[in-house]
Amino acid sequence: MERHHARINSSKRRKLIAAYKLPGAPGKPPAVPLDPNNPCNAAVVNNSVISFAEGLSGINREYIRKSYLLASSYVSDVLKMHRGTEAWYDEFIKVMISLGWLPVRSSFERVSSSGKGLTVQLAVLNLIAAMLASTSLAGPLLASLPKLAADALEAMKQHPASFELFKRNTTLHQGGDFGVASCAENDGEVMMVLVTYSSRGVSKQVGLPFLEWDSTSSEAFSGQTCLVLNTSVVNEKTIQLMRESAGDKVQLAIAQYRI
Repeated sequence: MERHHARINSSKRRKLIAAYKLPGAPGKPPAVPLDPNNPCNAAVVNNSVISFAEGLSGINREYIRKSYLLASSYVSDVLKMHRGTEAWYDEFIKVMISLGWLPVRSSFERVSSSGKGLTVQLAVLNLIAAMLASTSLAGPLLASLPKLAADALEAMKQHPASFELFKRNTTLHQGGDFGVASCAENDGEVMMVLVTYSSRGVSKQVGLPFLEWDSTSSEAFSGQTCLVLNTSVVNEKTIQLMRESAGDKVQLAIAQYRI
């Protein structure tokens, strides 16, 4: 089902960021220095893999990581909503909007798999490509986002810390739940293409955490959205608010690596 949303003004956004204090944060954390030349172009954030196209600044990458962390953690840890459900997805999108993201399109639906033995990983990459094809967005940079996501997934498997974080956070009882996102900047706007995928009714342990499971063998649901962020809202003040709200969760929930 397609969703339609409105943008939130900057003043209200700052108040909302400050309000999303995550459990376990011991007050104000020490300042984390910005690295505008950060070479890491991928990261596991909670149970999702996020990749960054060339041209995204260090501060924009940090805003992407922190906003995704705050939204996903807030819905799961504070609102106590079950991951992989439509209710979780709807609340997640609402928090992302409050943090400055505007959905160009957003939907949540049951996944119909085609092709015997289609892996979950390939199914998700197909969903990213199909979503981009269904929008009016175009250009070589955006066309490269599905491959960027594929490269990030493959590279993650070669980074033990990132792989273990992803494995720990994606596997659920008789199934799994995760997200894959690719981000790029074009004409002063940052774009995130995000697909979430959840599987239920798996009768045995999922393989290579969830990604190499046969996607035709269980009931699956997917949230699909294309989000746009006006980079004028990203500055030192909002980044510091993000750090304070995330607290010590950052060290436990984000692992960066190179593609």
